[in-house]
Amino acid sequence: ALGEVPPDLHERPRRPRPVMSRPERTAAAQAFYDPAEAAKYSASARMGRTQRHLAERALHLLDIRQPGALLLDLGCGTGYSGAPLERAGHAWVGLDLSESMLRAARAPGKRRDVLCADLGAPLWLRRRVFDGAVSISAVQWLCHATANGHDPAKRVRTFFRGLKAVLVPGARAVLQLYPEQPEHMGMLRDAAVAAGFSGTLVVDYPRSERSKKLFLVLTSPNQAAAAAGGRRRAVESVGGREET
Repeated sequence: ALGEVPPDLHERPRRPRPVMSRPERTAAAQAFYDPAEAAKYSASARMGRTQRHLAERALHLLDIRQPGALLLDLGCGTGYSGAPLERAGHAWVGLDLSESMLRAARAPGKRRDVLCADLGAPLWLRRRVFDGAVSISAVQWLCHATANGHDPAKRVRTFFRGLKAVLVPGARAVLQLYPEQPEHMGMLRDAAVAAGFSGTLVVDYPRSERSKKLFLVLTSPNQAAAAAGGRRRAVESVGGREET
């Protein structure tokens, strides 16, 4: 369940590691992934293998049994993570803030469409239309103020409210991410719960600092549960009890 942040997220690495600059600390996504960086990213065979592998794992956790689903890829970049979705027989819509990355993702004739969008702003998409959502190496950007006026906690709450709105009731979202601090994981967890999601945190290779991967696996509330929850809150708010 979405309870406490796992203890291993609080542990220090067992041996010193080189300090590397994280992209989300460098600049906003649309500035960091400029045409030159997007071209380098798109041409990297290693990056392609990594992102496709992570997307395959996310698709496994999404647990959609039949082909033909419509999926949302949040922070789709150049489309690496969408390729496994297509191979599984699904169509997908990708959102990313970098127009340079999206130019590489566009592929006429394939079962995809991509849009330039800020994940920390309201999602202007049809409600309850997506059968599931994935995100690979993107959601941690929301935990950083990459532009003047950014309030990370507010943007994270906006993200999860928007995600719940566009998923069909009971659909899953699998978010693979790299939280820099335990507080970031807590911020994401609390916002997901506040939006009505249930779920768990799946940690692959938990004992390896180099290989560890985190997947936040969420389920949007189904209509019956949401209605029941609404009734309970309404009854509690007036200090009464619900008759059955």
